[in-house]
Amino acid sequence: MKEFEAKTVADAVNKAADELKVPAEKIKYEVLSEVKGLFKKSAKIGVYEAEDAKDYAVKYLQNILDAMGLKADIDIKDIDGIIHLDMSSDTDANRIIGRGGETLKALNELVRACLFNKFNEHYRILLNINGYKDQKYEKLIAMAKRIASSVARTRITAELNPMTSDERRAIHNALADDAHIKTISVGTGNDRHITIQYVNSNGDAPAASEPKKEESIVPNKEADIDQAFAQKEEEISSKPEEDKKD
Repeated sequence: MKEFEAKTVADAVNKAADELKVPAEKIKYEVLSEVKGLFKKSAKIGVYEAEDAKDYAVKYLQNILDAMGLKADIDIKDIDGIIHLDMSSDTDANRIIGRGGETLKALNELVRACLFNKFNEHYRILLNINGYKDQKYEKLIAMAKRIASSVARTRITAELNPMTSDERRAIHNALADDAHIKTISVGTGNDRHITIQYVNSNGDAPAASEPKKEESIVPNKEADIDQAFAQKEEEISSKPEEDKKD
């Protein structure tokens, strides 16, 4: 945090904007002190910088883990505009992951929400522990590729179950080079999910295939993935892996 002082808060913001070469409306700050006396006026603000958000995220996550009685080391990285909080734990990985990854997902949302409340800006946050997310991506991508092969063969659109934004992104990227497959995220909130469609050489989906859904494929495939992945969670937590990029 960098401090700026002037007669008023507005003057201090403008002073910060001039020095940092940033429009005044883009300045994110906290009023540290303000005096509005008859004979004296002064104001001091603290302007947040990029590293402040990262430091705050680490401290906030660590406080949550401490309150839950969980132990984990936290490493932070900024990759392609996404703040990665990679945790490692020899004892508490299963509890941090939770059933089906729900606890890890909830922690991810808490950190993201706290950063927005603190800095009034949306940050892309991704929590991981002992390589859990990396291995889940591999299994989801394998499932999506099998379903995409079926869609290319039958030309019947398939819907996947709802996923987090990072999991959807992994599938979009994995199928992006298939000339006859198009992936689209649809829905809102917790119901947002991917549809896998067949497209012709012009990139258009045949009109006849659009209303059809091969939903019976998806639940079975995902059930297999979830079951296999659950059996691996204990192994993942007991054998920490080196951090990997998405």
